[in-house]
Amino acid sequence: MTPRLLALVLPVSVLVVTSVAPARAQEPVRVGSRVGTTDPASAAGYDTGGRRDPFVSLVMPRRPTPSGVTAHAGPRPSGLAGLSVADIQIRGIVRHGDRTTAIAEGPDGLSYVLRVKDRLFNAEVKSIEARVVVLVERVDTPTGVEAREVRKPLRPAGEGGGR
Repeated sequence: MTPRLLALVLPVSVLVVTSVAPARAQEPVRVGSRVGTTDPASAAGYDTGGRRDPFVSLVMPRRPTPSGVTAHAGPRPSGLAGLSVADIQIRGIVRHGDRTTAIAEGPDGLSYVLRVKDRLFNAEVKSIEARVVVLVERVDTPTGVEAREVRKPLRPAGEGGGR
């Protein structure tokens, strides 16, 4: 191409490219206007665009109840099945032949009979010894449910933790 022809073609090609580019561009956005759909619950009017908040933890901690048991959905069952390890005090151990039972007092002041393999809300009775009841407690952790052994000693009604 000659320099004269190049001088004519180059401005025309630039003109064509600049005239096509604004047709593809989005409409200009006025300052102060909101873009996209907004969440009505959001006070700041931030548009999430369907994305999650990067500052919120993906691992949601469970809230412990006052007795120290991890909160589960729904109400607790009544009776022994609704009591946690932290709720009971061992008030007596009874041996009759080869069978041993324990008397536990709940936070409501009622007494419950414990036998080996009885289930509580978050534990199971593993064994009943001369002065202690051994329970296997299920504890929720971020990695799953773990089992740990808890020893509840015999306590007379007037000693520690009572009313």
